[in-house]
Amino acid sequence: MPDWEEVDEPRFLRKAQAGNVESFSEIYTQYAEGIFRFLFLHLDNRLDAEDLTGEVFYRAWKALPEYKPQGIPFTAFLYRIARNALTDFYRKSRHAKNLVSLDEIDESQGLASDSNGRFQEKVDRRELVSLLGGLKAEYRMVISLRFFSGLSPEETARVMNRSVGAVRVLQFRALAALRTRLTQEESGEIVE
Repeated sequence: MPDWEEVDEPRFLRKAQAGNVESFSEIYTQYAEGIFRFLFLHLDNRLDAEDLTGEVFYRAWKALPEYKPQGIPFTAFLYRIARNALTDFYRKSRHAKNLVSLDEIDESQGLASDSNGRFQEKVDRRELVSLLGGLKAEYRMVISLRFFSGLSPEETARVMNRSVGAVRVLQFRALAALRTRLTQEESGEIVE
């Protein structure tokens, strides 16, 4: 079966650019979950991530008439908007230094109602966010785009406004820093 991006995406994009809301809805359905995951990884607050996901697609809708593919996947266009929205969010909320609050726990989902392992998933995710939180912002960005959002080096380069070679070097350094941080945590050297 052909890939959605190769067959359906161009058709839906053309219709959405002409103002067809249903076509844009299909695009939203296809990409919203990935954009949400990307934002949630950086925000660690479900409501903020949901709000920002909506903002990303609102910005995309407004920019769509001027969008020209030029060999660039639409996903790179969306993730660049998401990155810019995230930057704007941090500016507004003044969270530039301390990006993640690990004290926020959704009390509405206690251990008693945890039949699907959500609590353990939340703990694992918080540990990951804590590890990533100790990295430089550009390292967090490249790791989240490449490994959590599944973008290619070329797409990541477009989102981060860098060359593919620079993204590969940044990815290498980010993984080395993450490896060092993991080693430090295992040996008890990290002091938060």
